[in-house]
Amino acid sequence: MSLWLIIGIPLLFLLGLFMNAIKDMKRLEKELPKYKDKIRKIPADEDEKK
Repeated sequence: MSLWLIIGIPLLFLLGLFMNAIKDMKRLEKELPKYKDKIRKIPADEDEKK
């Protein structure tokens, strides 16, 4: 019985993290088009200077 708890509880925790991440990604996909006009383009040469 304790072996099931040792294995099961961390797996449930990881499953919860993945499900939460998927839910957040779906929420972001819905919200990002609202802010599309506020996103500024970064010039290509700005990356090369670093």
